[in-house]
Amino acid sequence: MNTGTLKVLLLLLICVFSAQAITLDEAIALGKKRSLKQQGPVIDQMKVNGQIKEAWSNALPQISGTVAYQRAWKKLEIYQPNMSTGEMQKVPQQLDNGAIGEATLSQPLYTFGRIGAGLAAAYSARTANMHLTENTTRELELDIMKKYWTVQLLREVVDVRRNGLAVSDSALTKVKRLRDVGMMSDYDVLRAQVQVNNQKPQMLQAENNLKLSEMAFREALGIALDSNVTVDGALSISATDTIVESIDQLRSHINSRPDLQGLKYYTDVYRNGYTIYKNMGMPTIGAQLKYAWQWGNEKWAINPYNNASSLVGSVAIQIPIWTSGQVSGKAQQFKADWKKSQLSLEQAERGAKLQFESAIDSYRTAIMNEQAASTTVEQAVQARQIAQTKLAQGQITPLEMDAAHLDEMVAKVALAQAKFDRLVACAETRMAAGTTPYRQ
Repeated sequence: MNTGTLKVLLLLLICVFSAQAITLDEAIALGKKRSLKQQGPVIDQMKVNGQIKEAWSNALPQISGTVAYQRAWKKLEIYQPNMSTGEMQKVPQQLDNGAIGEATLSQPLYTFGRIGAGLAAAYSARTANMHLTENTTRELELDIMKKYWTVQLLREVVDVRRNGLAVSDSALTKVKRLRDVGMMSDYDVLRAQVQVNNQKPQMLQAENNLKLSEMAFREALGIALDSNVTVDGALSISATDTIVESIDQLRSHINSRPDLQGLKYYTDVYRNGYTIYKNMGMPTIGAQLKYAWQWGNEKWAINPYNNASSLVGSVAIQIPIWTSGQVSGKAQQFKADWKKSQLSLEQAERGAKLQFESAIDSYRTAIMNEQAASTTVEQAVQARQIAQTKLAQGQITPLEMDAAHLDEMVAKVALAQAKFDRLVACAETRMAAGTTPYRQ
């Protein structure tokens, strides 16, 4: 067991028995060990390893054995004339009891490329599975990252909603006091109550979304949904969340994407399968070495010994003459699968290029949206500070001050969403380019 596995197990024990806020690095490491998404490729790898063993078995010698026991309740007898007397006499032709043991060694010598194609197909399947496993890991990383950032986003939204509700409650209290001294009307109190009531459903919805997102995050990690594991820190942009490579440099990685490589090797699998069945109409050459031993429990005149053995070697050419279209039909099916896999690969390559260009545009848009949202927050803060000064000077009412607070709250929520969109756009761009979505 390596050090990384021990760290993950220790982290899992801590998460189970105590509340634990984990970093994104720890979340990804834990998800790779625990997520059910990783189990499918592992099972597929077992299947591929079995296919490789099966392919090698067609090239290696095979040994088979036969053991048989025979019991005769009535012996076969024929009548033959006695050479000395001329009289007819019974001659037994079968022993009462007997046993036969055989061991046969078979070795294919030449199969017109069928064995080589089978091995090539098996190893191509293994390589394809390795690439698809890598792609599954990348998809798991992206899924965990999105869920991790979603929890951070909704946590920030909940805080903003709570602060906004607290401000509205405070404004309502002030309006009621001013109404009591005749400085505000019942209409103003009603407006303040409407603002409070409008924010309560939004806060409750944000809290519920946060709870659900935390459960989805735990599910992605493969741990209990009722555990105390949560994310660490606040939503922020770091140097690792920015694309520093040039667009051309990222674009050059597209053809080496693991999912595309997996499709390429699966195309080789179908091509070799077609070769196998296409060459099944050709003769094969094989060798056999057979050892046989026979035993009987009765001695008789023709065979005075009750056991015998033999060792026979042979080389045979097997020529298929007519299979009623079975072999050619199977070859045609594999050829169709081969052509279909080539078409799927071409479509996937075009789709990958389109996905990358779309991801780049989304990333650029996300950066501009984040900059605009950041500017809006700065302006909203300045407007709220001016409103506080005017409120202290009696130039505006508490309702107008509350409106300035709500504008700031809306701007902060929009900024948090813009940061989230930029983080996701950066990860999806790297994913589309064929690199790991999370760069440490």
